[in-house]
Amino acid sequence: MIQHITPLRQIARPSADKDLAAAPRPARRPVERTLFGDTAELPYRWMRDARSAEVRAHLVAENAYTDSRTSSLGPLRRALSVALPDAAAALPLSVPVLLDDWWYIDRSDPLDGSTVSRVRDGAGVRGDSGVPRVVPGRPLPGEEILVADCTGVLGVVPSPDHRLLARAEAARGGCRVVVTDAATGEVLDEALHGAGPELVFTADSRFLLHTRLDDLGRPHQVRLHRLGAPASEDVILLEEPDHWAEVTLSRSRDGAAALLSSAGPTRGETWLVDLADPAAPPRTLTGPITGAVPAIEHAGDRLLVLHEDEGTGRAVLGEAPLDSTDVLADLRPLLTAEDGEHLVAVEAFAGAVALELRSGARPAVRVVPRTVGGDLVLDAVQTVGRGGPLDAVTLEPTPDWHAAGIRCRLESLTTPPTLLEHEIATAECLVLGRTDVPGHHPERYVEQRLWATAPDGARIPLSLLARRDVPRDGTAPALLHVRGGFGQSLDPELRPELLGLADRGLVIAVAHVRGGGENGPDWHRQGRRRHRETAVGDLLACADHLVAEGWAAADRLGAAGEGPGALLLGAAANRAPERFRALLAGMPLTDPLETLLDPDVMLTLEEWEEWGDPAADAGTYRSLRACTPAENVHPAPYPAVYAWTALEGAEAPPACAAIWIAQLRHHTTADSAERPILLRVHESLPGAADPRAEGTAWVLDQLGAATLGG
Repeated sequence: MIQHITPLRQIARPSADKDLAAAPRPARRPVERTLFGDTAELPYRWMRDARSAEVRAHLVAENAYTDSRTSSLGPLRRALSVALPDAAAALPLSVPVLLDDWWYIDRSDPLDGSTVSRVRDGAGVRGDSGVPRVVPGRPLPGEEILVADCTGVLGVVPSPDHRLLARAEAARGGCRVVVTDAATGEVLDEALHGAGPELVFTADSRFLLHTRLDDLGRPHQVRLHRLGAPASEDVILLEEPDHWAEVTLSRSRDGAAALLSSAGPTRGETWLVDLADPAAPPRTLTGPITGAVPAIEHAGDRLLVLHEDEGTGRAVLGEAPLDSTDVLADLRPLLTAEDGEHLVAVEAFAGAVALELRSGARPAVRVVPRTVGGDLVLDAVQTVGRGGPLDAVTLEPTPDWHAAGIRCRLESLTTPPTLLEHEIATAECLVLGRTDVPGHHPERYVEQRLWATAPDGARIPLSLLARRDVPRDGTAPALLHVRGGFGQSLDPELRPELLGLADRGLVIAVAHVRGGGENGPDWHRQGRRRHRETAVGDLLACADHLVAEGWAAADRLGAAGEGPGALLLGAAANRAPERFRALLAGMPLTDPLETLLDPDVMLTLEEWEEWGDPAADAGTYRSLRACTPAENVHPAPYPAVYAWTALEGAEAPPACAAIWIAQLRHHTTADSAERPILLRVHESLPGAADPRAEGTAWVLDQLGAATLGG
């Protein structure tokens, strides 16, 4: 959702007088909206005018009020800024990757900068784990720098004979593609501009397949480029005229073929290009398909297909002949997802097939060995990992077709990112690398999978993190996180800032409610569009479960969410105002109905798919009308609220937060001194300061955890 507003710094701030500590009370100017026989009174619609000087002045007043109500938290904010690492900083994990006879190395550290290099395989370069040990500032014997500065580089691809290297560099209007001699660095071709980052060499390394972007940045073509020739001579292999659809390009692991796919909201198709004869017309593998396009993997002598069975809704892995032109008609089923599982992706190797799936609401990987003839040995399926209650295992790049081991990433709420190599022959896992987290002691914490029961009987998973010595007697403060939208998953991962909060005695929980993707597409469907109220019930059930099981004190339970997660917080507070002591809402989409009806707000296709069209469909309108937080606030003792948003770069227009906050202040019967309702408006995201820092200090204070463990 995109909306542009004049920066707050261009607006004069109010003087520091005695009225500064008074909460802003914007004027109520009711207008009526009548749709599908329903009339709603909207007292703050005027605040949706992003260009209004009055609106901008009101947002400045909100910041001033928040300043006054959080000024005492300065020492705590400063302590947290030292104790808690940057929440946006990803934990690094990089180990050399073997492809044919070369180890490719991605270096990124202060000594080496950000580079891509390679070294030829041999006993002299392998460490104890069988992988070269990379030490910052110390090149390996024979190591060659391929890309000296990876800033802005979105993709790097070696040719099949390893003589050439193609890289896609970010540029205006798409990527600039540069092809170099891998040994000398000499630039051989830089004719391509406006490309996507997906690049595939042909079998003879003379041509390069690439996607082409249109004026809106949509990949709409796949082209064949002869190296050394002008881009005007490129051959268009595939063009997608539907402006809602995008094309993708990938190379089979054995290098024999490229897969081209076009997918839109209602239809799609997949084709195969023989990389030994790339100028031949692409051969369809599916024909035009209405609905979801199956995932197809080239497995050397056959095609592997993942699709959703229309009758059962379960994901099915099957195989089809390599020369098939309708894989679903030719499909021979191999595996069907069990209860509580969903098959996500399949990757083929000469000696095995790796399946990425979701099991028990967590990412998992299974490996199916193959016979010499290529058949899958279905009675010898191997599970990757150690079986921890919140272990999240995902596939990592293993580009070698003949690889003896398959790389995976393992992490949990207490386990740093760990790179494993699962040996196909023995089913054993070797640790290749683990991110160093200074001062981290996993034995100090407990992590658990809990299950709450929703009003309709569904089992809702929760992930829980707590300091091991926190008593489970119903006295601890707790913070319940939620997302629940767009099929996105809040998978377990080690986040130092959450460990820092747990160190202060706070119980951290994540509610994996419907609308997210934790249990696959059907889990998403059950909580989107007309079913948003289902996700609200899931969130409240998770809150009740934490209290009932003694993990949280009923009067010290807070909740946090961003975007659609904040919508669920607001809707839950309307339904059960007493359930939470404090709400921390980031970029809250708490006025979604008016936002979807506002012609000034630009919506993406994904957003239309998630919410539906309330202007055209009565059912969509009524379901959103029932759960829109800002339109359903009523007199009640609401929890304390800290909402933050931004004029630019936020998931939702700032008016969503401003209108919701105004409604809460008007209706709440709680003591504002004890349960303040605050709004922080930043200039833009990302910005110089972490927008979550102040809110974190605030919620700790509200839950009585400001000094625990600190």
